Amino acid sequence: MLKLQQIKRLSFYKSASLLRMMTTTTSDLPLHQPHHSVAGPLTPQLEPVTPPITDAAVSALTAAMAGLSGLQTASGRPVEPRRIPLPIAVAPMVDVTTSHFLQLCKIISPNFTVYTEMIHCNALIYNPKDLYNFFGEPWEGKVVQLGGSDPEAMAKAAMLVQENGYKELNLNVGCPSPRVQKGAFGAVLMKTPSTVVQIIQEMGKAGVTIPVTVKCRIGVDNLDSYDYLYEFIKLISTTTPVNHFIVHARKCWLKGLSPKQNRSVPPLKYEVVYQLAKDFPHLTITINGGFNTTTQLKEQLDLVDGVMVGREVMDRPMFLAKVDAAYHKVPPENIKTTEEIVEEFLQYVLTEHERGTPHSNSVVMAPLKMLYGGRRGKEYRRRLAAVIMPRTKPLPDIVRDMRQMMQEMDFSASSESDDGGELEAADARVQSACA
Repeated sequence: MLKLQQIKRLSFYKSASLLRMMTTTTSDLPLHQPHHSVAGPLTPQLEPVTPPITDAAVSALTAAMAGLSGLQTASGRPVEPRRIPLPIAVAPMVDVTTSHFLQLCKIISPNFTVYTEMIHCNALIYNPKDLYNFFGEPWEGKVVQLGGSDPEAMAKAAMLVQENGYKELNLNVGCPSPRVQKGAFGAVLMKTPSTVVQIIQEMGKAGVTIPVTVKCRIGVDNLDSYDYLYEFIKLISTTTPVNHFIVHARKCWLKGLSPKQNRSVPPLKYEVVYQLAKDFPHLTITINGGFNTTTQLKEQLDLVDGVMVGREVMDRPMFLAKVDAAYHKVPPENIKTTEEIVEEFLQYVLTEHERGTPHSNSVVMAPLKMLYGGRRGKEYRRRLAAVIMPRTKPLPDIVRDMRQMMQEMDFSASSESDDGGELEAADARVQSACA
């Protein structure tokens, strides 16, 4: 029997071959029966590159994984070793998880998987020399998120990502913004799962061997039944090598709700993601949506393989340090102070300046704006807005003035909460400077 580490070391496309190989040796096993009936077939109208994986093979691999994992969570997830080396992730957020923000996250702690903001495949194809400007340097744990719906273009972009040293690729099948809808990608792809399959298969034909994952919602518009989601996951996981799904536990409405409303109005339904974890114990499942405490993260990792955090890290990047202490058990003396993090980021800014980064001062400095909370945070953001201006100010001068500001400020005052109105006003000034 294969050892668990051997399975984990199999390349992205070899893992699919393993499943298909097992179809010839598991004919005596009973077919896996879905727990839910489906109103209509979801099978795409296309010829798969290789024969589809049978339910018997899925069941066989599930049993093999269960037998090798030792301790398990309630949904059959292996406790140790985990399927994801860094199971807590920073979510992809447009205009937030820029290369500079992800560098700040790495400075705070390297113990997290981080996802880039979504970049459309055509942006890479037409600007192949700008990958560093889009994504920053590659490192283990950084995942590039691509958007698009044309299989050939997505395959070309994926090859560029791979050739430039990035280690993992994520396909956006969950963003509901109007721009995404106009291009028929993002959450729109949940309505055409055959297109998702074609995209991933085309990547394989082009030579992509790095892991490819899918981030989706639990539903879109009226296609929000568990049956539909079940068949969506089953189709992709049995006709492509994808075995890791990041699932936002909200549906989205493509019409009638803004992207911001789609992050709060549709109710969170964590139980749907938990059911996926139970029905597909051989797949890696990461849950996303509404998590903002270390206790919640610990609870989720008892039920699924990974957990993704977005807005909490955007609003309070130092939340990562709290998770380091509470979950990763990093000793207090090994957790950097906020002042140390600022100085390390300023060193990075100078390096970017020497490299000739084309980004504006505000884009480069924006990640620093939410490092402090409470009353000192309000004062810090007011001063930061002044330091960044005017827009034509050279980056080295900003770094010099920022260091002077840090020396002048009294960081001994500690209040973890501001008056909401005062904080909003202060943030508005920084947003204006960082626009």
